[in-house]
Amino acid sequence: MAPTAFREDYVEADGVRIRYMEVGQGTPLVHLLGAGGLRLTRAHDLLCRHVRVLAFELPEGPLPEHTLARAVATLGLDTFDLMGTSSAGAAALGLALQEPRRVRALVLEAPAAIRPDNRDADLERRLSGLTTPTLVLFGTADDVVPPAMGRVYKALMSNCHLVFVYAAGHAISADRPEAFAEVVVDFLERHEAFVISRAQTVIHP
Repeated sequence: MAPTAFREDYVEADGVRIRYMEVGQGTPLVHLLGAGGLRLTRAHDLLCRHVRVLAFELPEGPLPEHTLARAVATLGLDTFDLMGTSSAGAAALGLALQEPRRVRALVLEAPAAIRPDNRDADLERRLSGLTTPTLVLFGTADDVVPPAMGRVYKALMSNCHLVFVYAAGHAISADRPEAFAEVVVDFLERHEAFVISRAQTVIHP
């Protein structure tokens, strides 16, 4: 099957120009990507069969939460699902905290917002008040962020589901695209009624 043809464009907010790629129809899923740029995977091809995918390439350095919120609003997205990968997990969390009424659900793929050697007490305090339905995924073979950090997110957020993806490294959506897309789509459709229980779960091949 040929790769899905994404449309490339730019959005500006507060003088910041952000590149993004879009495809699909339905409920918008804003995917924030940080280090490494817009690296689309087969998982995006699978996700866009169910949702409208907008993949944002975040600029280097910190991006104010209000600037990111305005960038998304510029595209006419009143409400949307949100996903953050690796280092962009911090931006996704920040946006979800600032716009709780606009973010319907949050997916964090191997998030690096909380590191075992650099805990942010203020962020962790803020996360304790986040009630947005959240799915946190870690690969069992992640060698960048210890998969055990997933339990920290689960303990901090009251409405958090934690899933470990078997035989996946830090780039879960690239290593196990079918498993990744299946779990994410199911979560986005069901939210609190997510088929996988809130207990620790490992997705097998």
